[in-house]
Amino acid sequence: MTKLDGLIDSILSDMVAFRRDLHAHPEIGMEERRTSQRVIDRLSAAGNFSIQSGIAQTGVVALLNADRDGPCLALRADMDCLPMDEATGVPYASTIPGRMHACGHDGHTSCLLGTALVLSRMVDELPGKVKFIFQPGEENDGGGRMMCEAGVLANPKVDAAFALHSWPAQPVGTISMCPGAAMAGNDGFAIVVTGKGSHGAYPHLGIDPIVVAAHIVIALQTIASRSIDPQDCVVVTAGVFHGGTVRNVIPATCRLEGTLRSYKPATRERLKELVRRIAENTAESFGATAAVEFTEGYPVTVNEPALTEWVASVGREVLGADRARTDDRPSMGAEDFGFFAQRVPAVMFRLGIRQPGAPSCPALHHPQFNFNDDALGVGIRMLCELTMRFLRDKPNL
Repeated sequence: MTKLDGLIDSILSDMVAFRRDLHAHPEIGMEERRTSQRVIDRLSAAGNFSIQSGIAQTGVVALLNADRDGPCLALRADMDCLPMDEATGVPYASTIPGRMHACGHDGHTSCLLGTALVLSRMVDELPGKVKFIFQPGEENDGGGRMMCEAGVLANPKVDAAFALHSWPAQPVGTISMCPGAAMAGNDGFAIVVTGKGSHGAYPHLGIDPIVVAAHIVIALQTIASRSIDPQDCVVVTAGVFHGGTVRNVIPATCRLEGTLRSYKPATRERLKELVRRIAENTAESFGATAAVEFTEGYPVTVNEPALTEWVASVGREVLGADRARTDDRPSMGAEDFGFFAQRVPAVMFRLGIRQPGAPSCPALHHPQFNFNDDALGVGIRMLCELTMRFLRDKPNL
């Protein structure tokens, strides 16, 4: 057993308890005060860290080896939960109604904290600096953008960044990656259709915005099937349809909201153009109007190709030749680690959490999702190995 193995083994049960505590006390984006304080308390007790808190409201950055020459590597984890009720039935299930760690951020935070605690006991073997970034508000709040704008990649300048994400489709003990565009960029849209209200018994006296909005929803589906190159992946989803309050009254307005996903900047702009044109022209054809607004989302998360292959080579050596893949498919899910990847070479690898032999595992954002504690050791081991080898060898980027 190596020194690293021994140190990881010595903290694993503690990190399981820490992860379950976070799971039982989930906090939504930008409100992760208890979570960040728990992280700060553990880092402070360990010593060796220069700690900054309150970044982007509740973010924490811990710098190890602040005065040491050499490269600087950033490791990032997200801390927030989702606004949904839990249905796992585990003893440490959420104690807060309408709040749940359904995306594994409790596991991500615990993996990063465990890595920090292990490496803090190996400082003499690290020929460089490490920034441990505990980020708030990944779920729809853009905490990654705020952390980057707050300067977490500077002073000292970060040379590269790594992150992991729990992946239910893969078994525990494996990791996978997708070089290049790995997670989609996303934007939100809202369409308010204005018609003319009337009694439901006399539709000819009004202009029904619900009917107009329904035609818009159907027409939007032609964007992917008829207006974008079939080899250029896009998603156009209308997830909100609100109109009317009484069953026999035609309302004056109806509101649609949805999400756009794509991998290319030009396609991203094209999607907005098509949504606006379809909504406005469809509404006009019925004598109504449509006001369209877009909310800028996250950029594409791009895994730097050469660094991705290097991460995989480390994974094959550490986990086994068949346990680290680079042939994973891109995901249409969005991740605000993309803001870090815009600024420095970066890789987010997928950490398997499905129990070996199990046919399936509840998906991310499912009320029965639960991070698998058996994956904590794998995540910590990979982050430690990547850090030590990067600082020692600094791959040619």
